[in-house]
Amino acid sequence: MSQENVEIVQRAVEAFNRDGPEAALAWIAHDVEWCDLPDQPDAEVHHGHTGFLRAFEQFFGELEDHIVTVDETIDHGERVVLCARVIGRGRGSGARFEQRVVGIWTLRNGLVVRTVWLRTREEALEVVRLSE
Repeated sequence: MSQENVEIVQRAVEAFNRDGPEAALAWIAHDVEWCDLPDQPDAEVHHGHTGFLRAFEQFFGELEDHIVTVDETIDHGERVVLCARVIGRGRGSGARFEQRVVGIWTLRNGLVVRTVWLRTREEALEVVRLSE
C-alpha cells in the first residue's frame, strides 16, 4: 500500500501542475485537513475541498506560471513526505519566485486526508518518527 500512496501523491501534484488545484481533488478526501506552513502569514488549517482550494488561492494567488517540482518522496506507510520547490513569477512584477517546501501527506483508502507543510526535510522526518 505504501508505494501506492507515493504514486497517489505524485499523481495529485502532476494533476495540479497540469490543470490546477481542482484537478487534484480526485486524490483529496472530502474532509481533508490542509495545514499551511506555520510561518506563513495568517497560517491556518483548511478543511474539506473548499478549504483546500482556498489554501491554494491564498498561497498561489500572487503567482503566475507556477509549478511544483518534486525533488524527493519518502515512503512512511500511510504517510508520504514530499520534498518540493514551488516555482513561479510574481503576478504583475514578473519577479522569479522559488520556495522549498516539505509536506507530510497522510493517506487512507487511496485519498489524502491530511497534509502538513513544513520548511525542512529534517523537520518533517522528525515529526513522522515521533508520531510512529
